[in-house]
Amino acid sequence: MNTRLMIEATKANKAGDCTVYVEVSVSRLGEKKKTIRIPTLIKVNADSWSPKSQSVIRTKAKDYYKVNQMLNAQKELVTDIIAELSQKGRFQLSEIKQRYAEKTSPVTLGFFDIYDEFLKLKDRTLTRNGMKDFKTLRTHLLAFEKYRKDTIILSEIDNIFFEKFEIYLSQVKIEMKSKDSDEVITKHLADSTILKNLQTLRVFLNGQHDKGLPVNLAYKKYTIKTKPVPALITLEEDEYRMLLNRLDNERLENVRKMFVLQCSTGLRYSDAIKIRKSHVRNDTIFMNSTKTRQKLQIPLNYNAREILTECNYDTSAITISNQKYNDYIKELCEHVGISQPIMKISYRGNKEVQESLKKHEIMSSHHGRRFFITQNLINGVRPEVIMSMTGHVDFRSFKKYIAITDKARVNAMDIWNKNFAVKEN
Repeated sequence: MNTRLMIEATKANKAGDCTVYVEVSVSRLGEKKKTIRIPTLIKVNADSWSPKSQSVIRTKAKDYYKVNQMLNAQKELVTDIIAELSQKGRFQLSEIKQRYAEKTSPVTLGFFDIYDEFLKLKDRTLTRNGMKDFKTLRTHLLAFEKYRKDTIILSEIDNIFFEKFEIYLSQVKIEMKSKDSDEVITKHLADSTILKNLQTLRVFLNGQHDKGLPVNLAYKKYTIKTKPVPALITLEEDEYRMLLNRLDNERLENVRKMFVLQCSTGLRYSDAIKIRKSHVRNDTIFMNSTKTRQKLQIPLNYNAREILTECNYDTSAITISNQKYNDYIKELCEHVGISQPIMKISYRGNKEVQESLKKHEIMSSHHGRRFFITQNLINGVRPEVIMSMTGHVDFRSFKKYIAITDKARVNAMDIWNKNFAVKEN
């Protein structure tokens, strides 16, 4: 089955403009060649058209590049429709034309009307945390529309839109209060946050295309470039042991228990705070993840069992708000002596940004989960076993939590030396 762009110059209007068609032809053995012409909504001047290249000639049209881009998108749409129909078996050429008409029919709803409907559907299947990325994207898109002073139209979101949106996001500044005072600190969005917004927008567009809405497939041509990933920082074994000693300060003692529980189970904070007696059977935690709804099954080790026993298998007794919890973890780590100087490395575009900090300043509940994963890998536990406890369904998301410690590197070379060192006679 072949597709090509063509015009019928003899049917041009008085201004010399004529409709561009996507022509689909099929030749089967022993059958007469069949052809169908699908009219697009695009018109070009007959004198500017090149039948050979199936495009507008560069020297004869000022906006030739944009027009050719739009035409290629229509051809790709027809190709996608053919692929969809082919998966269902044999079909008639007329079905291609009908499906094309459905996908390119005018949309009466505005972009944010469509997006809000999308959010309603997502809200039925995703948790509150799972919805955050989509709601955050909506906020940024609203601000972007205001910034560029031009209404966002679904069918006009192409690779150029993505490029401009990424540039806009790189310039966005967010304000937050300093932890030590009421001073307001201004920060740029992290590269990882920009990447997440672009990926989320692509997920949305993929969904609208699957529904048959008029989506400009040129957006798929935009390459969402992954930024360099800085080395992850995690607790070392001796630092974790510092957290195992009880504290006299009741507030920090509760924080210590919760953080050690995370370090020894790999649970997210949203799951750790929900543990009750009914979740523990045969010395194993059984529960569904709040964020992903994945089934978790985590055998209790000594540290986890000790803490759960002390709070009578009800973590509500040691629970505080997530924001305060992260602040208190930093205070806890400083209190027990986890304060060696570190260099935090991040990236803005291709530029490396270095920030000199004390280790306790970067500690958060996330580091408990990271410690659990990293230590199990160091101890030789297979990744798929760890993933069955942490609720990860693919290695791509799992590896974001893997931090290689200094001790692990040294141990790796010790093993190498034992295996390959030249022994003297």
